[in-house]
Amino acid sequence: MRASRAKERQAEEEAKKRAAINERQQRRAFQQAVDELATYLGETGGKPKATIERSVAYLGIEAAQALRQEVEQIEADGGMMTADGTRRRTPGGIYLLLLKQRLNDAGKKAELKQILNG
Repeated sequence: MRASRAKERQAEEEAKKRAAINERQQRRAFQQAVDELATYLGETGGKPKATIERSVAYLGIEAAQALRQEVEQIEADGGMMTADGTRRRTPGGIYLLLLKQRLNDAGKKAELKQILNG
Protein backbone atom coordinates (compact mmCIF):
# COMPACT_ATOMS: atom_id res chain seq x y z
CA MET A 1 0.00 0.00 0.00
CA ARG A 2 2.79 2.41 0.88
CA ALA A 3 4.64 1.58 -2.30
CA SER A 4 1.65 2.51 -4.44
CA ARG A 5 1.31 5.87 -2.64
CA ALA A 6 4.99 6.55 -3.17
CA LYS A 7 4.64 5.70 -6.85
CA GLU A 8 1.62 8.00 -7.11
CA ARG A 9 3.53 10.85 -5.47
CA GLN A 10 6.51 10.25 -7.72
CA ALA A 11 4.26 10.24 -10.79
CA GLU A 12 2.61 13.48 -9.63
CA GLU A 13 6.01 15.12 -9.09
CA GLU A 14 7.17 14.05 -12.53
CA ALA A 15 3.98 15.39 -14.09
CA LYS A 16 4.50 18.72 -12.33
CA LYS A 17 8.10 18.88 -13.55
CA ARG A 18 7.01 18.13 -17.13
CA ALA A 19 4.29 20.80 -16.90
CA ALA A 20 6.82 23.36 -15.61
CA ILE A 21 9.26 22.51 -18.39
CA ASN A 22 6.50 22.79 -20.99
CA GLU A 23 5.42 26.16 -19.60
CA ARG A 24 8.99 27.50 -19.72
CA GLN A 25 9.37 26.31 -23.31
CA GLN A 26 6.12 28.01 -24.30
CA ARG A 27 7.18 31.25 -22.63
CA ARG A 28 10.56 31.09 -24.41
CA ALA A 29 8.91 30.45 -27.78
CA PHE A 30 6.48 33.33 -27.18
CA GLN A 31 9.24 35.74 -26.19
CA GLN A 32 11.39 34.69 -29.12
CA ALA A 33 8.49 35.29 -31.52
CA VAL A 34 7.87 38.74 -30.01
CA ASP A 35 11.57 39.66 -30.18
CA GLU A 36 11.92 38.52 -33.80
CA LEU A 37 8.76 40.35 -34.87
CA ALA A 38 9.72 43.55 -33.05
CA THR A 39 13.20 43.48 -34.57
CA TYR A 40 11.86 42.91 -38.08
CA LEU A 41 9.33 45.72 -37.68
CA GLY A 42 11.97 48.05 -36.25
CA GLU A 43 9.91 48.54 -33.11
CA THR A 44 12.27 47.63 -30.28
CA GLY A 45 11.44 50.54 -27.95
CA GLY A 46 9.42 50.05 -24.78
CA LYS A 47 5.88 51.04 -25.77
CA PRO A 48 5.93 49.78 -29.36
CA LYS A 49 7.41 46.45 -28.32
CA ALA A 50 4.81 46.11 -25.57
CA THR A 51 2.09 46.68 -28.17
CA ILE A 52 3.60 43.99 -30.36
CA GLU A 53 3.79 41.64 -27.38
CA ARG A 54 0.09 42.20 -26.63
CA SER A 55 -0.78 41.62 -30.29
CA VAL A 56 1.10 38.31 -30.33
CA ALA A 57 -0.54 37.30 -27.05
CA TYR A 58 -3.97 38.04 -28.53
CA LEU A 59 -3.45 36.67 -32.04
CA GLY A 60 -1.16 33.79 -31.21
CA ILE A 61 2.29 33.19 -32.62
CA GLU A 62 1.17 31.68 -35.91
CA ALA A 63 -1.33 34.43 -36.75
CA ALA A 64 1.20 37.13 -35.84
CA GLN A 65 3.77 35.47 -38.09
CA ALA A 66 1.20 35.32 -40.91
CA LEU A 67 0.59 39.04 -40.46
CA ARG A 68 4.35 39.60 -40.61
CA GLN A 69 4.48 37.69 -43.89
CA GLU A 70 1.82 40.04 -45.27
CA VAL A 71 3.98 42.99 -44.21
CA GLU A 72 6.98 41.40 -45.93
CA GLN A 73 4.96 40.94 -49.11
CA ILE A 74 3.75 44.54 -49.05
CA GLU A 75 7.33 45.73 -48.52
CA ALA A 76 8.54 43.51 -51.39
CA ASP A 77 5.87 45.02 -53.63
CA GLY A 78 7.11 48.56 -52.96
CA GLY A 79 5.63 49.35 -49.57
CA MET A 80 2.53 51.24 -48.53
CA MET A 81 1.97 54.97 -48.45
CA THR A 82 0.46 56.81 -45.51
CA ALA A 83 -3.12 58.01 -45.77
CA ASP A 84 -2.05 61.48 -46.95
CA GLY A 85 0.37 59.98 -49.48
CA THR A 86 3.39 61.97 -48.33
CA ARG A 87 5.63 59.05 -47.30
CA ARG A 88 5.93 55.30 -47.04
CA ARG A 89 4.72 53.54 -43.94
CA THR A 90 7.29 51.79 -41.82
CA PRO A 91 6.98 48.01 -41.49
CA GLY A 92 5.67 48.58 -37.95
CA GLY A 93 3.08 51.01 -39.29
CA ILE A 94 1.94 48.49 -41.89
CA TYR A 95 1.69 45.77 -39.23
CA LEU A 96 -0.45 47.97 -36.99
CA LEU A 97 -2.66 49.06 -39.88
CA LEU A 98 -3.28 45.45 -40.91
CA LEU A 99 -3.94 44.50 -37.29
CA LYS A 100 -6.43 47.34 -36.90
CA GLN A 101 -8.20 46.41 -40.13
CA ARG A 102 -8.49 42.74 -39.14
CA LEU A 103 -9.85 43.43 -35.68
CA ASN A 104 -12.21 46.19 -36.81
CA ASP A 105 -13.58 43.97 -39.59
CA ALA A 106 -14.13 41.20 -37.03
CA GLY A 107 -15.94 43.60 -34.68
CA LYS A 108 -13.25 43.29 -32.03
CA LYS A 109 -12.83 46.97 -31.19
CA ALA A 110 -12.51 46.37 -27.45
CA GLU A 111 -9.70 43.88 -28.04
CA LEU A 112 -7.99 46.29 -30.41
CA LYS A 113 -8.21 49.03 -27.80
CA GLN A 114 -6.67 46.68 -25.23
CA ILE A 115 -3.80 45.78 -27.57
CA LEU A 116 -3.05 49.37 -28.47
CA ASN A 117 -3.47 50.94 -25.05
CA GLY A 118 -2.38 48.16 -22.74
